Amino acid sequence: MSGDPGFERVLRQQNTLEQLVLFLPGLWLFSQFVRPAWGAGLGMVWIISRILYAWGYYQAAEKRTLGFGISSLFTLILLRGSRVAIILSLFQTSLS
Repeated sequence: MSGDPGFERVLRQQNTLEQLVLFLPGLWLFSQFVRPAWGAGLGMVWIISRILYAWGYYQAAEKRTLGFGISSLFTLILLRGSRVAIILSLFQTSLS
């Protein structure tokens, strides 16, 4: 699809929906296996970073990198934190 660059930048906000595929399971698992309050805090930072991403992208495509970087970092924190907590809980269960 091609057209007006401004329209394309607004339409490209579908990237947030694509990011939800990783974010929501990571948030759920992190809240379940680590701490719900920490998960909520990390989730709020992710939401703010996606707003920052959208705001930057509306202005110019080059300005989206900060918001994208922060949201990607927090998605990775949620997923890796969940993985560590799940592995630790499995070891604790098998030792009991």
